[in-house]
Amino acid sequence: MKVLVAHITSECNEHISHVADLDAFLLLYGDDCIKAMHIKDIFEEKNIELVPAIFASLHPSGMIKHEAFDFIANKIINTIRDNINEIDGIYLQLHGASGIKNLDEVSGEHYLIKKIREIVGQFMPIAVVMDPHGNITEELTNNVNLVRCYRESPHSDQVDTERLVAKKFINLLENRREMKPIIRKLPIMVGGERSVSAKEPMLTINTMLDEAEKDPRVFSDSYHIGYIRHDDDKLGAAVVVVPNTPQDIQYCEKVADEISAYAWEHRKEFKFSGNFDEPSESIKKAISFVGKTAVITDSGDNCGAGGAGQNTVILRELLKSNLCGKKVLIAGINDPQTHSQMNSYKIGDHISIDLGVGEDELSAPVHIEGTLKQIGEEMYGLGVSHVVGKAYTVNVDSTFIDVIILNRNIQYGNMDQFHKAGLEFHNYDIVVVKMGYLDTYLVPETSYHIMALTDGPTIQRSEKIPFKRIYRPMWPIDDFDSLRYID
Repeated sequence: MKVLVAHITSECNEHISHVADLDAFLLLYGDDCIKAMHIKDIFEEKNIELVPAIFASLHPSGMIKHEAFDFIANKIINTIRDNINEIDGIYLQLHGASGIKNLDEVSGEHYLIKKIREIVGQFMPIAVVMDPHGNITEELTNNVNLVRCYRESPHSDQVDTERLVAKKFINLLENRREMKPIIRKLPIMVGGERSVSAKEPMLTINTMLDEAEKDPRVFSDSYHIGYIRHDDDKLGAAVVVVPNTPQDIQYCEKVADEISAYAWEHRKEFKFSGNFDEPSESIKKAISFVGKTAVITDSGDNCGAGGAGQNTVILRELLKSNLCGKKVLIAGINDPQTHSQMNSYKIGDHISIDLGVGEDELSAPVHIEGTLKQIGEEMYGLGVSHVVGKAYTVNVDSTFIDVIILNRNIQYGNMDQFHKAGLEFHNYDIVVVKMGYLDTYLVPETSYHIMALTDGPTIQRSEKIPFKRIYRPMWPIDDFDSLRYID
């Protein structure tokens, strides 16, 4: 047997001005594509040959240029057409939160799935792995045989889920039967910071999913939180249950309804977990914490949700604060013009710069007199890590504040990224990162975390985001009691 595989992930935020082009993607082909998907050995064990189309990974950003998406989509579509008489199925790793400029569907994944089904016909098996922070619809589930998202947020089970779906897909290929997912689309729209899997109600929802899946009638199930960073008629949460056989449909519909009812009845438990406060208060609390290392997340400029990483709000607040001798690292601020200026300096040089792109009040420039402390490498750490340029760390004169100057929206979420920048995370008492909830790999390194409720493109108060195309009523924008599934 042969299976065509492809990976395209992007999380697009329409509230930032930058539009991503093809050069912003990590593109891999052939064996490199297969290796990056983490499923090669699973198919090889069953003597299934993989036909790679493309691995296209975009760090969370703004919307994607139509031409860039066309290149990636056409690579997948053309590879399918070239191998249509050879392949027995298609396995895809998609996100669910892409946004394409001037695409009527907005979502690249939904366009792509529809196009693939048109090409291969109604019976070829298609399996999809998704991020829980992606949008899913009945139209998408009608066009695939198996779809499942990760359980955990942060996504500690991403690779495990990719591999699990590969195994389940092989089961379908070896034991062909009619298989169609059941979906219950819910009028619940919350961001990732309100749906952390270690907290309620996600903790119980995931337990219900795990328990239901122990029954052989349930081939797969998942809860899709959804994505809120671009206006799209596909927004909203969803429960997806895949029956093992057509005889299991009625039972699986009952499972989907029970999990949906629980999510709806406990919707008010979707709230911020841990410590959170306004920016100035967040800084005060981090300074007063005894021990290291404390982390402040600049949640309104979360690079992991497409934020540009260019806001200077926390830097300005820190410069006004009494740090009580605490050493602080801001990791980092994205300012391409100032970054280019740094190329002419060497370590130890005194610099005079205006840091901040000045696109709006949130990114207002801050004048800095300081010393270039370190020249390292800036590295994306989501998905497949890769170096994309130089990271310049500047110590602000007469302060204990260091700032990493970047020309990308880097989310510093693991120790390798700090080490690539030439810095040691635990040399600082306080580290500020462009994030919402803590990255999986940052959690064990952090003694205290507080989420600063800053404004910006990833504002956490989702009720304040203006939507025009979404289903209404939608909780928590609208307050209503009776559950009605979104058609």
